[in-house]
Amino acid sequence: MSVAFIYNDIYRYSNFGNYHPVLPKRISNVYDFTQLLNIRNNLNFFFNDVADFNTLELFHSKDYLEVLIETEKSQKISKDNSKKYNLGTTSNPIFKEMFRRHATSTGALVLAVDLIEKNYNYIFSPGSGAHHGKVNMASGFCYLNDIAVSILVLKLKGYNKILYFDMDAHYGDGVIDYFKYDSDVFTISIHQEDLWPRTGLYKEDLKNNILNLPVKRGFNDYQFKKLIDKNIFKKIDKFRPQIVLMQMGADCLIGDKMSALELSNNSMAYIIRKIKILCDKIIVMGGGGYNPWVTLRAWIYNLAELVGADYPLTLDKHAIEFLKNINYNSKPKDFWLNSIQDKPNIF
Repeated sequence: MSVAFIYNDIYRYSNFGNYHPVLPKRISNVYDFTQLLNIRNNLNFFFNDVADFNTLELFHSKDYLEVLIETEKSQKISKDNSKKYNLGTTSNPIFKEMFRRHATSTGALVLAVDLIEKNYNYIFSPGSGAHHGKVNMASGFCYLNDIAVSILVLKLKGYNKILYFDMDAHYGDGVIDYFKYDSDVFTISIHQEDLWPRTGLYKEDLKNNILNLPVKRGFNDYQFKKLIDKNIFKKIDKFRPQIVLMQMGADCLIGDKMSALELSNNSMAYIIRKIKILCDKIIVMGGGGYNPWVTLRAWIYNLAELVGADYPLTLDKHAIEFLKNINYNSKPKDFWLNSIQDKPNIF
């Protein structure tokens, strides 16, 4: 099976701000770490451009896109536009690459669709996964909605069995709310029930194409596997997806302080393994993830599952040194430095 890794170096130098939860270099770290591992020999690397205006306009309003572009250029915004478009806020600050960074993550998913059309089976785009972005405003660190745009691109190409699976700790409202009446798209979300945006409840399952699964604090690997095996897998099998998009926000994992879920990255590996049984076209994205070691190791483990090779999960001295040199406001746990795989949390 052909596996593509999509990247752009804008993630190395763009920065939401020194005190913003989205950490500098968390995406470039994934690319750099991959270069230290033998897994790189099983990958085809692609470096994407920004999505063009017309493509972004498939989902976003023209006025919002114009304001976003102008705000990046001028580095300022009026009070009225700040309120209207939710820009220049603590969550969605003005920064030098605020449009280009998100247009790049969208361009990555547009390229992913093209690669799927060229018979690549599995695509990995760690810089994508902005699931909160709205048609006419920014939301939850997401200035554009790269996922929604890519789904609309898929629909234009004739896909009518699109599965969107989201395991970010925060409900992917920007994507799921938009497609809730669209029978071509089946959305599944496992998220912490009491986290922002505080939607995605069971009662909001308006049609058969939405499966919202809010879970309680402390949700662990045993509960996750049970949910997949007894509920989710059968529904996916019944839907028979032509393609699967997976938002793998690492804030659902133990060690990430943005949620109270207690999954290990074995749960991510498990659902990728299960999805591969049912569909041979999969696009895996990043998303949330605010602990650099937890996020990096989880996404590399996701990549290893896509490759499917007999890949060693332990790390050599060069990889360990890379992890030790990550700059953050706390120290890594010892076992984070030895393997990309967490200890299972089944209790």
